[in-house]
Amino acid sequence: MSSPQTIVTTSSQVSFSKIKQAQNELSSELNDLKESMKLKDGEIERLNQEISNLQTLVQIESLKTELANLKMLASKRKTKSN
Repeated sequence: MSSPQTIVTTSSQVSFSKIKQAQNELSSELNDLKESMKLKDGEIERLNQEISNLQTLVQIESLKTELANLKMLASKRKTKSN
């Protein structure tokens, strides 16, 4: 019966590793967006807090979608200003 426990532990470690990796990637993307879009400090703080609190892969995907939308807005703003 120790095999299922080992699988659960390994799965948890993999998930934790993925979450930490995603946190790092999302933080980096947010910093890039901050510079290119001049997001309000409150918005940056809220997103940083969400990144810090990520605990599930669903949350990561949701935040990735939100950052992708912000990137799209930043791109549109750059296009309009050129």
